[in-house]
This record gives sequence, structure tokens and C-alpha cells, in this order.
Amino acid sequence: MGTDSLEPGDDDLVVRARTGSAAAMEQLYRRYRDRIMAFAWRMTGDRSLAEDIFQGTFIYFYEHLARYDAQGRLSAYLFKIARNQALDALRSGRRRKRLLSRVDPAEPPAPDEPPSDLAGKALLELPPHLREVVTLKLYEGLDYARIGEITGVPEATARSRMRYALDALRQALQQRKTP
Repeated sequence: MGTDSLEPGDDDLVVRARTGSAAAMEQLYRRYRDRIMAFAWRMTGDRSLAEDIFQGTFIYFYEHLARYDAQGRLSAYLFKIARNQALDALRSGRRRKRLLSRVDPAEPPAPDEPPSDLAGKALLELPPHLREVVTLKLYEGLDYARIGEITGVPEATARSRMRYALDALRQALQQRKTP
């Protein structure tokens, strides 16, 4: 067995992709697909939109390969791109939802929904700036410094947003439990 079984690091793959290696770009694509898709889905609550956000993230990344400063922070860079795409989608979607809500109002959640569905819906009801912190911390396991880097806020702000988000989630879930 040689050292060929070792996976190259993200920055090595980026260097290869910059020289035209489609295999390197494909490896990065596969490496981050599930994580970016899950993040986008948790931000939007829409699988199809999450797929669009993921695709848009990698298209942007590919078109701007030269901009990425290889310092072992590719995941933060990709999450930042996905975050911006998700926020753009949510902003444009909010306008569509307002128009649609005038025609066909949304139905309230059924009282017998499983707790995980209730928690997921409560997460989607959070403002995007709180939802992204919860998603990056709880689902991606990122530390607050990295979350701050992705969201463009100081570490302390990321921490306080998490506190606010958890309080809001707690309240939302308690309200759903009580008739």
C-alpha cells in the first residue's frame, strides 16, 4: 500500500483545479455536496431551492477560483458563498410568499406532528441571521470564530445570536406544545 490512499487536502485540490483539473474540482464538489446542501436546506426549508443554492455556490466558486486564498479555510469560504445565495433566495422568496399568501393562506401545522418536524419548522421561522448560526453550530459543529468568519460578524456576536436563537426556539416549541 502506498500513500495514494491518502486524500489530498482542500487547498491541494484547489491548486489542481486552478490548473484545469476537472477531477480535482469534482472531488471538491463531492466532498462538500452533502454539507452545503444540508445547510441550504436548513436555511430555506426547500430541497429544490437548496439544490439550486448548492449548484450556484459551486458555479460561483469555480468562476472565482483565483479569488480563493488557500489557507485551509475552504469550508468557511464555501459556506459564506452558500449563505449569501440562501439569503438572496430567502429575500426574493419572501416577496413571492407575500403575493401567494393573499391568494391561498398557509395552513397551521397539525397538532400531532412529530417533535422533529416541529423543531424543523421552528428553525425555519427564525430570522435568517439566527437560523444560520444555529445551523452552522449545531449541524456543522463549527466554532463561533468560524461562524463569525462565515457570517461576517465578530465571534461575540455569533455567540449572542446563538443565545437569542435558542431562546426563540425554546419559546416557539413551548407555544406549540400548549393549546
